[in-house]
Amino acid sequence: MKKILVITYSQSGQLDEIVSNITKHFPSEIQIHHEKLIPVPSFPFPWKGISFYDAMPECVEMIPAKIEPVSFNPNEEYDLIILGYPIWFLSPPIPLTTFLKSNEAKKVMNGKPVLTIIGARNMWVMAQEDIKKMILENGGILRGNIALCDKHNNLISVITIIYWMTTGKKEKFLEIFPLPGISRYDIDNVNRFSQVIAYAVIKNSFETLHDQLLVLKSVELSPNVVSTEEKGKKIFGAWAKLILKKGGPGSSERVGRLKMFRGYLLFVIFVVSPIVSLFFYITWPLLFIRIRKKMKYYSGVDLKVKK
Repeated sequence: MKKILVITYSQSGQLDEIVSNITKHFPSEIQIHHEKLIPVPSFPFPWKGISFYDAMPECVEMIPAKIEPVSFNPNEEYDLIILGYPIWFLSPPIPLTTFLKSNEAKKVMNGKPVLTIIGARNMWVMAQEDIKKMILENGGILRGNIALCDKHNNLISVITIIYWMTTGKKEKFLEIFPLPGISRYDIDNVNRFSQVIAYAVIKNSFETLHDQLLVLKSVELSPNVVSTEEKGKKIFGAWAKLILKKGGPGSSERVGRLKMFRGYLLFVIFVVSPIVSLFFYITWPLLFIRIRKKMKYYSGVDLKVKK
């Protein structure tokens, strides 16, 4: 009997559905333990008021919080560990960061192959870089990645995701915008990955797993989106440090700076980003080789070690 440990955090339930649609097609000789991380206190869904932005500083700076004790035995041997997560502010969500920085994670992941499954709006590569580092620190070996995204236009997906996150309703906004989040077609068709993952587990052969997943279009990147994300990650880091100077989560002292960040973020998304995108496409031919190398790296599972 082969054993897989699945660890997820899914606020809306979309990510858990994606993971379930993959794992439920595994053969019976694979035993699955699905651990759903529960933050203490829980993050609200839908988000209300400034609470969404209040999660940003700790999320970006990867500051652990509290989660409910895990139910699995960290000393048990698993043949594969699957990490499923959404994206918060170009970073991993706080509950997953909290787990990955725990002693339980260090014990259970050491020397084990890891597969990541991401559900995102359209920007996930910077969060995955953070995840790569934490997997490596825990002694794990990242062997594959699947990233599903909302494929609508960037500005349209911003509007629909804001509507979904603030109302809790995954429905068409004003009847003129598309459904928010990852499409039903993409969620229903993730079972195309099931066979190659199961085969790797049964044969204990993970060396070519990610290449096989890539053939099935497990990762699709937009150079323009990646370029924007790289810049945004640095800016978010600066804002996070600025806000943290005014206290921790829920502190009234930092509400003013959170509101400033909210205004800045909306201005950048709807005013600055279209201009930046236009500039990117104008200069793209001059940077073609560099961009191609970046796309190859971010599509893979290796971690670039800074010297």
